[in-house]
Amino acid sequence: MKAIKHKKTLVRILVLVAVLTGAMLLMSGCGSGGQAGDENAPAVSESGEPAGTILAEDGAELTVVDQAGREVTVKKDPESIALCYRVVIRFLLSLDQGDKIKGIGKSEPFLEELQPSLADCADVGKGVADIEALAQLKPDLFIHKASDVQTLEAVENIGIPAIGIEVETPEDMVTALELLGVVCGAQEKAAELIDYYNGQIRASEELVSQIGDADKPRAIVMGTSIGKVADGTMLQGIMLEKAGAVNCAADIEATELWPTAGTEQIFAWDPDYIFITGSESAVYTARDLLKDPAWSEVSAVKNKHVYEMPAEADSWEFPGVVSTLGIDYMMHVMHPELLDEQTLEEHVDEFYQLSYGRTFERKELGY
Repeated sequence: MKAIKHKKTLVRILVLVAVLTGAMLLMSGCGSGGQAGDENAPAVSESGEPAGTILAEDGAELTVVDQAGREVTVKKDPESIALCYRVVIRFLLSLDQGDKIKGIGKSEPFLEELQPSLADCADVGKGVADIEALAQLKPDLFIHKASDVQTLEAVENIGIPAIGIEVETPEDMVTALELLGVVCGAQEKAAELIDYYNGQIRASEELVSQIGDADKPRAIVMGTSIGKVADGTMLQGIMLEKAGAVNCAADIEATELWPTAGTEQIFAWDPDYIFITGSESAVYTARDLLKDPAWSEVSAVKNKHVYEMPAEADSWEFPGVVSTLGIDYMMHVMHPELLDEQTLEEHVDEFYQLSYGRTFERKELGY
């Protein structure tokens, strides 16, 4: 009993040290390799190397630059991985690393169908890392969002290597795949996914090039509550433009993720198409807009061009290679002459076969 008590005391001490160190880092503004005052600058290390660079390789360890610009030493081909940033799960499953995931925050039925062991993973915090749970689990690697440097440093302070990733733009997603491929020993699969992703993006751009600027519909993607929109820097806004639309909210001044434009501004934009996030947190539906008299004069509502992003089981607007399906869906809705139903289904099968080694029926995915 005394040994157990001593172990719990040690864990609590480590957690307290990690939290205090993280707080000091937050107050001093340290920990990120990006240039001060420029949040959009690509992350680089103190030595000036970009994210994904292998700085050193010695026996069973690698030192790499993560997407927060931090230099991190990790075990080659880690046997156990933890995360509380749900985006990471899909990246790891597509890299055939699912059996290494030992700690998560939140899962989904679809992900557990792909990787049943997720149901038995330790809970290490939903969105916010549970440092004490991580200290007890002691995984070989922790993966988190690059913007939360405080958590990354706090986890490293209890002896767990922590990698930060950023996935908001196509370029970021490619770098994330490269980085995770390197640290997980899955470079070959990462290269396959990157080739596929880049090929799909190029194909979309070639199709959209056939549309004159004057013929592009005006559209928006709305977030979990009415009035929130995807601006030009967000993944959903980028997807909209790559699908052949003009994003009405592209230049809105954003001070938050999913900035609030408000209904009056949206009415003034009068978009031809409205896409609604497929997030389970959404508090309204396409039907709600279509039957609301206040929205009846908006072109998208008047012409019944209001759509919820698929798929019900696996969101196609989620960061990762799957976002190419979101682009395809938007393009099919707005430009069916460029991408028909059969081609969309073919792309869906191609993606799931490459990423997870199997395909799904439409009713299974819900699109």
